[in-house]
Amino acid sequence: MLNTNSKPFGTNLLARLGLIVTILAIGTLSVFADTINLNMQGDTASIPKGNTIDRNLYGIPAGIPGSIRLKLKWHAVNVLPTYNVLKVQLMHGSTILKSTNCYSMHSNKSPKCDFTIPVSQTEASKSGAWKLRVTNNSAFETMGFDIEKGGDINPLVPNFKTYYTPNCPDTVNLDMEGTTLTLTKGNTQTRKIYGIAKLPGMLRLKAKWHAVNILPTYNILRVELRRPNGSVAKSGNYYSIHSNKSPKLNFSYNISASEAAQSGNWSLRVTNNSSFEVTGFNIEKESQDLNPLVPNFFSSYKATCSF
Repeated sequence: MLNTNSKPFGTNLLARLGLIVTILAIGTLSVFADTINLNMQGDTASIPKGNTIDRNLYGIPAGIPGSIRLKLKWHAVNVLPTYNVLKVQLMHGSTILKSTNCYSMHSNKSPKCDFTIPVSQTEASKSGAWKLRVTNNSAFETMGFDIEKGGDINPLVPNFKTYYTPNCPDTVNLDMEGTTLTLTKGNTQTRKIYGIAKLPGMLRLKAKWHAVNILPTYNILRVELRRPNGSVAKSGNYYSIHSNKSPKLNFSYNISASEAAQSGNWSLRVTNNSSFEVTGFNIEKESQDLNPLVPNFFSSYKATCSF
């Protein structure tokens, strides 16, 4: 019997190919999420013999150190396929950060114009335009000069872009003052948290503890996250992250620039109003905690890399 609900083979194939493309695109976005594609002033450039041109570069964030991955391509105007050399200078204001004679990145000659230039914090904080100064001392006019492939239909030129990679701070695992915390019934204690930078960012706080009881018991604690000046940033009644009750102590808090600028340490103020003594309170699972119900975890801080 003919299945009227079936789709032509070509339709299914196209759908599958579309899914694959989507997955690849998502993967690409995740890999390059921390890079910034740069743009060059104007369209592609033509450079006559003996001439020098300047082209501004756009997209490099002010004040954020990192590295520039600079790639360049162009074509020599000649009847026969020819690769010619250009003098390329990368400048920030009047400072020359890179000066070299190189060939188009699709050429069969070396060195190619494909290199990485580090940008220090000092350099990133300076004022002035970022630009390329390019001199053509070869025997051929140059056309199609660009920092990306763009609309270049020459099949020998691979797909590429010039981009900036900021030096964003890494995620830091946090430490709590002292060893694990023990709290008797009705007791309150405060512990400093170490590792939070003086920069705005995201705090991810998790904690675990155990109630002292003959039978396995999960008890609730009052926990206050306090700013360095002692004010309360967030508070609530929570259960250990390994408990079967909610809400668990597992939350994120966005630290603002003004909060980050406060002197001193962030801290946790913990109050035990439950019916059981508490042992082993910590913001990570230490190696001494052998309870298999407690997953391996850390509390962390990721400073914002804003640009």
